[in-house]
Amino acid sequence: MEVSTKKAFAGALLAIVINSFISTFLSMILRTGVDSSVVTTYRFFLVSLVMLPMAFSRKSYRENLHSISSRVWVLFLIYCFTKAGGFILWAEGLRLGAPAFTMTTLSNMQPIFVVVLLYVLFREKTSLRSLGGIFVCLIGVTIIGVDNVSSLGSAAAMIVIVIDCVCNALNNIFGRRVRQTMELIPMMGISYFLAGIISLVYALIQGASFYIPKEAILPLLGVSLICTLIGHSLNIWSLKYIKSVTVSVLSLLSPFCTAISAYFLLGEVPKPIVFLGAAFMIAGLLLYQRAEVKAAHEKAEAKQ
Repeated sequence: MEVSTKKAFAGALLAIVINSFISTFLSMILRTGVDSSVVTTYRFFLVSLVMLPMAFSRKSYRENLHSISSRVWVLFLIYCFTKAGGFILWAEGLRLGAPAFTMTTLSNMQPIFVVVLLYVLFREKTSLRSLGGIFVCLIGVTIIGVDNVSSLGSAAAMIVIVIDCVCNALNNIFGRRVRQTMELIPMMGISYFLAGIISLVYALIQGASFYIPKEAILPLLGVSLICTLIGHSLNIWSLKYIKSVTVSVLSLLSPFCTAISAYFLLGEVPKPIVFLGAAFMIAGLLLYQRAEVKAAHEKAEAKQ
């Protein structure tokens, strides 16, 4: 069945709303003293318990995996490593003192890295009109983020956020490349399992404790089975139908959603300047989407 761009766009937006709870849930877990790599390990394995059996449940999935070239498998392994790295770094940034809202806001530097890396790795260009929309969105991110930078625990938290943005940008790019060949369910099941192994090895090297306090169980289930299983699945699904940069730009709405969840679950109260930043983000998103639609029409007309 052919999936329209509008449906993929709606799926990506829903993923943003669901994923806006990630930082809030992770903050609740980390406050109990659980190590960031341990949280990530449990998170991956809980999801893979659901998804991995499904990855081999159908003949079509097994045939799809058998038909994948070695080049795509290499891209897939890179995708798994960047997934594990991004998840661990996100939790580590929160552990180092970045509030949930601030972490989500500053992580939206990702579109810059996506645009740059797409050009460096694949010579894929983004139109000037689309870049204009991204720029307006980033003004909104800057407005919201600049007032919160001082709340970061240390310069280490800022460095972690930047590296996390690079990992997530690479994960976004390679995920879209792999998604063009690999079916969604096998891609999810195998990637979460392999990323879990990567996280487990990292946690064991650190000598981290795998004990989970009772008060961390519910938020762990929430971040694993709601945010990761549903939210990230929607994000991966949408990558087959819309561009990596589009997904990254949509993520610029996540700070506004995170502000709501952080307020009710963590007591974090965003300042009025948040609404000004949100207005810029929405305006930039609309400009970007309009530019992408226009570019798609022009490309279609040129083929006729």
